[in-house]
Amino acid sequence: MAKGAAVRPLRFFRGHSATQSLCVMRKNRLVPVLVVLIAALVPMACEGPAGPPGPPGNANVISFSFTLNPETLRYNGPVASVGYDVPEITPSVVEGGAVLLYFYEQGTWTALPYTFAYESADLPAVDFTVTLGYAFEVGFLEVFYEASTDEIDLRQLALVQTPRQLKVVIIDGFPAGKAPVDLRDYEAVKAYFGLVD
Repeated sequence: MAKGAAVRPLRFFRGHSATQSLCVMRKNRLVPVLVVLIAALVPMACEGPAGPPGPPGNANVISFSFTLNPETLRYNGPVASVGYDVPEITPSVVEGGAVLLYFYEQGTWTALPYTFAYESADLPAVDFTVTLGYAFEVGFLEVFYEASTDEIDLRQLALVQTPRQLKVVIIDGFPAGKAPVDLRDYEAVKAYFGLVD
């Protein structure tokens, strides 16, 4: 015991022995703990009226349209491409979501990649193909045309030199491999995710 320390006598509740007093003290500590536990559980059992409905759509899905202009294409052999900064393509989208791209032609949205076939005027056979495709990474989307042969000058093809309306659908937290909807069908994707054109 330290020098100068005061010794305090045990106080007993009136009419109780030391053992009985200890039990009373333990009970007194237990009561506030029980009050706190009950107070914490009571709000969980309460229910109030339902809130107003939220806006239509899906919080983890973004969709927008843009035009692929031929003037913006960069040419490299059989490939013509253009890159876009798309901050909505996050690491979460790349790792566990989906980026879908569609082009508009003849009144319908068609999923990419899509391959156009060019037939010879002389023979009913395909001479070459041109694929309209895309690639993406965090913050970036690239759209490209790729010919099946180096002998084709994409600058001379009306297909490549025509502006195209494109629509991108970015889905966060959606494993595309387990999709309950045909992702190649824009109308089905639009209906499933509640997208508005």
